[in-house]
Amino acid sequence: MIRHSLASAALGLALILSAPAFAQTAAPAITPSHLQLAREAAELTGISSSLESIYTEFSERTKQLVGTTRPEMKKDMDAVIEALKPEADAKRAEIMVSASEIFARKINEADLKEVVAFFKSPVGQRYNAARAKAIDEIYVVLEPWSINTSNFLFDRFTQEMRKRGHQM
Repeated sequence: MIRHSLASAALGLALILSAPAFAQTAAPAITPSHLQLAREAAELTGISSSLESIYTEFSERTKQLVGTTRPEMKKDMDAVIEALKPEADAKRAEIMVSASEIFARKINEADLKEVVAFFKSPVGQRYNAARAKAIDEIYVVLEPWSINTSNFLFDRFTQEMRKRGHQM
């Protein structure tokens, strides 16, 4: 599940950062307003919530794993997990600073204003809602596709190496 959150966050970053309309030829100076817009874009595109889900999934997984194998620890486990929330929030804030800086370096301030405006618009909000659901579905398809593609490529590699006289 943590991989799922990381994959969602990575896919979100990749989709935003790969847009050719935002290509920069020179690194622009990053002003506080530019950085703020970059942070807002990161939050509006769902990166922040994807990172938040890492703590949620950690909490659920730990409760499931430890709670079923060591039920006598449930009270302490719940207290410790809850006590770790501020630390998890601090870690999320750290990566959001980095994500904001990356957005600011990759996308100029004027374009970020348009990105933020789009994601605040009704169509942008609908896109975000659909994107979140689509990423869930893409991940379900992506994992077996990745395995099958890797196996296919290795089989082809083996065939080609045999043609060149190598035994695999």
